[in-house]
Amino acid sequence: MPLVVKSWRANATEQDREGNFVTIECRQEGIIGFLLNLLSIAPTTTIKVGSNRVEFTAASLAGYSRRLIPMQGVCSTYYGFKNPIGEAIGIAAIGLFLGISISSHVSGTVGFLVVLAGTGLAILYYALNKKLTLGFVENSGVVSGIQVKRSVIEGKKIEEDDARQVCQIIQNAIEARAI
Repeated sequence: MPLVVKSWRANATEQDREGNFVTIECRQEGIIGFLLNLLSIAPTTTIKVGSNRVEFTAASLAGYSRRLIPMQGVCSTYYGFKNPIGEAIGIAAIGLFLGISISSHVSGTVGFLVVLAGTGLAILYYALNKKLTLGFVENSGVVSGIQVKRSVIEGKKIEEDDARQVCQIIQNAIEARAI
């Protein structure tokens, strides 16, 4: 299930107060996740990257797990971007099919409005459901990652370049530790 970004900080040259170059905090998507976040009991996932280690925390209402991985224990990073073009086309096609059916049986105007609504829903679905994947692989083979999508409530829009920057920061830290 995709998460939405609460905060995203990535800076290759400047560390935060805790000594991290990267701090990404995500919460569960949806209005319930937002309300739990307001009550400070939201299940969150956090990735922090310092010069010496990567910290990955996954929390739920039942508890949490935290892994502290030394930088020399990380062998690779990955990121990717998925556009929901197939789903959006499906929504538009259903709207078109329903609109044509309604036009021939009820009214052309109502059918046109249904086609217009289906197209609008497809565009909205496409805009709100782009997913970005970001993660790293430990030398032991453990894969840790997150899949995020745009947060309408928090107003955070994360793009592929943001994920590329995080991967590059981790990669630079790995290479610096290998010397």
